[in-house]
Amino acid sequence: MFPAPLLNPATPPAGGDLTETWQITLDKPVRDIQGCDFVTDTRLLCASNDATGTLFPEIRPLLQVDLPHKVDGRPITGTVKSLFALPQRSVCSGTFETEGVDYDVNSGTLRAEMIPPGVCAVATAVYSYRQG
Repeated sequence: MFPAPLLNPATPPAGGDLTETWQITLDKPVRDIQGCDFVTDTRLLCASNDATGTLFPEIRPLLQVDLPHKVDGRPITGTVKSLFALPQRSVCSGTFETEGVDYDVNSGTLRAEMIPPGVCAVATAVYSYRQG
């Protein structure tokens, strides 16, 4: 993990090297992660653009990473599991692309972005999820 440039005053305003803040090792391989966001102090949700189906049964899965404790600057190992395949619906046919996730702490809403194929790519689909 690296500190967020522009959002973190400790990072160089004109750019430059960012020092690693902490490291999370995963208990199983993942592929093509497009973004992750913390939903609690010990849980991340990550969008994967992996379309192979070889690492998880789902194509382009939403992955959950559980940590044994809050990150504290020391290396930590997270446990990965696939929650479900992100939706791939469009009037256009072809290859979709997962773009990332964002978690809104205030509303408890997770948003995942999916770019549809072909000419439909001009309208990224945003799927919203709330825990029931």
